Amino acid sequence: MERAKLGEAERHCAAQGERLTPLRRRVLEILQDAGQPLGAYAILEVLARDDRRRPLPPTVYRALDFLLAQGLAHKIHSQNAFLPCCAIGRVHTAELFVCRRCGVAREVPQDGEVARDERPPGFEVEAVVLEVRGVCGGCREPA
Repeated sequence: MERAKLGEAERHCAAQGERLTPLRRRVLEILQDAGQPLGAYAILEVLARDDRRRPLPPTVYRALDFLLAQGLAHKIHSQNAFLPCCAIGRVHTAELFVCRRCGVAREVPQDGEVARDERPPGFEVEAVVLEVRGVCGGCREPA
C-alpha cells in the first residue's frame, strides 16, 4: 500500500483516539495490495506467508471490524469480502460496483449522506453501502 494512504489512515485513527496497530496496518495493506475484495481466510493465508505463524481467524476478524468501524474498509456483503475505502475520513455513500464474472469490485464514493428527510425520526446513519452487481468492461464481450 502506498505510504501516503497508510499515513492518512494512521492520522485518521489518531484523530479518533484509536491506534492502527501493526496487525491492523498489515491487514489494510493486504486489502490495498490485493486489487480485489478478499475474505478473512484469504487474508489469513497472506499473513501466514508473512511470518510463518498462522494467526487465528478471530484475530483477523477483529482487525477487519476495526477497519470497518474506522471507515478504512468496506464489506461486500454478497461476497463476505472486504476492500479498502478510497475516501478515508470523508462522509460518503460507498457505491461498490461488483463484477459477477471476475469478482473485481471498485468503489465510487458519493459525497454526503442519506438525506435527512428520508430517514426515520431519530435514526443515526453509521454507514451507507450500495452494492451494484453487473459485468465489468474487462469481462464484457466486444460488441
